[in-house]
Amino acid sequence: MLAFQKRKRLFLRRHKRLCVLLFCLMLLFLAVRSFEGKVSDFSSSYLPAFARQSAADAVCRAVEQVLSEGDYGYEHFAKIEYANGRPVSVATDAAAINAFKSRVVAEAEKECEKIHNSTMHIPLGAFTGLSLIANSGPKIPLSYCLTGSFAAELESRFEAAGLNQTIHHIRLVVTCEIVSASVDCKDTMTFTTDFEIAQSVIVGDIPTTYGGYFTPIR
Repeated sequence: MLAFQKRKRLFLRRHKRLCVLLFCLMLLFLAVRSFEGKVSDFSSSYLPAFARQSAADAVCRAVEQVLSEGDYGYEHFAKIEYANGRPVSVATDAAAINAFKSRVVAEAEKECEKIHNSTMHIPLGAFTGLSLIANSGPKIPLSYCLTGSFAAELESRFEAAGLNQTIHHIRLVVTCEIVSASVDCKDTMTFTTDFEIAQSVIVGDIPTTYGGYFTPIR
């Protein structure tokens, strides 16, 4: 009889432990599911911003690299032509412009390839939904992939600069189409960023014609 009662108590104790273990596992499963849901929400919110910033930084590095490797100035892209001492046209060097744009695009693609597999870090407190601790806690790494395509154009703009003087600006405009993807979401974005690469002061009237390799902005 005593042996039976002992076995019964042992059985109940083991059963209780098993129930507690199953309850803890269920709580852990629910916590993981809830955390996964939060991660999915944050990926769709944070990923476009992180990807956009990463792509913009890559383009900036690419342009800086190209400009640092070449001796680029206003005369490299354009030349002001005069008639009777007055500026009448702006001639462009098509070969130089196309070569420059190709170098920028190629360098941007190389920089983008370097960050193809990237990681963004979000504070653990951000997953709680509480603003007071949103930036607290250890950083949770979230991996994502980034790829994209790039196009470059040169824009021309004339700006008044005082009595009988005009500044001719030449700007590089890079258009980026970026695809970013993580386990939880995928996003495609298109944005442009521009850089002032050359300028010249024109004394006299604005030239009436200029090369077709610039996109004019007045």
